[in-house]
Order: sequence, then C-alpha cells, then structure tokens
Amino acid sequence: MERKLKQSSSRNWSEIRSVLFQSLPDEMFSKANQQEWLTYHWNLVVGREISGVSTIDKLTRGTLHVRVEGKEWVPVLDSLKSKIMQEINSRAGEPLVNGIVFKAVA
Repeated sequence: MERKLKQSSSRNWSEIRSVLFQSLPDEMFSKANQQEWLTYHWNLVVGREISGVSTIDKLTRGTLHVRVEGKEWVPVLDSLKSKIMQEINSRAGEPLVNGIVFKAVA
C-alpha cells in the first residue's frame, strides 16, 4: 500500500508542475520580458567589465545581437561565444540562444 502511494504521489507532482506552468500568465513570456531576462543574465554571465561595454540589442530566431563599444572587444567576445551561449542556455533551461553577433559601435 505504501509503495502504491509513493508511485501515485510522484506521478501527481509531474501533473502539478504542468498545471503550474500552464497557469503562468502569457505576458511572462513576452518579448519585452525576454529582453529584460536576457539583459539581467547577460550581466551575470559576462561580468562587470564586459557588461559595461556591451548591450543586448535583440534576440532574433535564436541569434543574440549585442552592441559593443569599441571594435577591439569584438575578437575577444567572439572567442567567448560558445561559453556565453552555453551559460545563457543553462540558465534558461532550454536552447534559447544558438548564435551571437557582436557589432562594434562608436
């Protein structure tokens, strides 16, 4: 009986998670909130120095577009692309970013 109760309760947890996720308002997944989420996590992932010279522009079809102050930063950040994508996707819990484009601005 106790074993049957354990199996039944673990199955219900999965169902509860699904119900909770479905009950979240749609605006939580809007583009505006996604931009805020990405900006927040960008700052944590790349650190103070890089976040001080870079700004997330947009996310389009899995490609993150980032503006960078100074062209000397572009090759440095290009070499870190895969680590940055991996960390952002890990924090998102899904493959959110599959490429990053750095654009130098004056």
